[in-house]
Amino acid sequence: MLDVTISSANNRLIKLARQLSTRSGREKNKAFVVEGARAVEEALAARVCQAVLVDESQIEKPSILAPLRSAIEQTVESAVVETRLFEGLIETPAPQGILAVVRDLSWSLQEVFKKTPQFIVVSDGLQDPGNLGTLVRLADAVGADTFIATRGSVDIFNPKVVRASMGSLFHLQIVQDIESGQLARQLKELGYAVVAADVRGGVDHFDYRFNFPIAVVFGNEGRGLSPEWKQCAELVRIPMPGKAESLNVGVAAGVLLYEIIRQLRV
Repeated sequence: MLDVTISSANNRLIKLARQLSTRSGREKNKAFVVEGARAVEEALAARVCQAVLVDESQIEKPSILAPLRSAIEQTVESAVVETRLFEGLIETPAPQGILAVVRDLSWSLQEVFKKTPQFIVVSDGLQDPGNLGTLVRLADAVGADTFIATRGSVDIFNPKVVRASMGSLFHLQIVQDIESGQLARQLKELGYAVVAADVRGGVDHFDYRFNFPIAVVFGNEGRGLSPEWKQCAELVRIPMPGKAESLNVGVAAGVLLYEIIRQLRV
């Protein structure tokens, strides 16, 4: 299918994939990497792939051949890579033999608000890549339009975030590195109901009446919500009649977001 195998660390595509392992490299090249057959298939379906690289030792696997054929049909630059080089490009402990270089998916706030999204999920400075990726996946699962990560959040195109999101990045309008105060002001000016989960909230989430358009904010794992959100958001609490003091942000997000769609039947 592909006649040439990349065997040099100085190859242009190898150098590019390595640069994308850092945030500065991703910002410079306006691209990031996704690993694994399913993630590559999602990227191809979204028509955002710039290149596809395949481990020569796994190229005969049906799970690899299918996305590779799709990449070639889309005229996406594709190449087979010697195993030793390919393994140096990935971070997963059990590599699946394929990765894609994907163009940056970021939107500006102006572009997003032109689309008048009805359901926005906000990361207020989440630092754990697994938590952020889980929140992205939840936002997609409940039918949110847009995901916004405020300044101080881990890079949404970090490989660990990308893996944890399980392809959901390709289904949402993504905005990141936005100052919390700016975002809070714009949401209120545009008439959004701004709701945030907080253990000191004045009303249980079961009793709060959710309405569209809505922006739901989840705070940093350690410090919680930024002052900007505490001032402008309706704070709701998830009741915990047991002895636990708090919930993991992913669990709290799942509880709150599914109560929203239960009420509103999205």
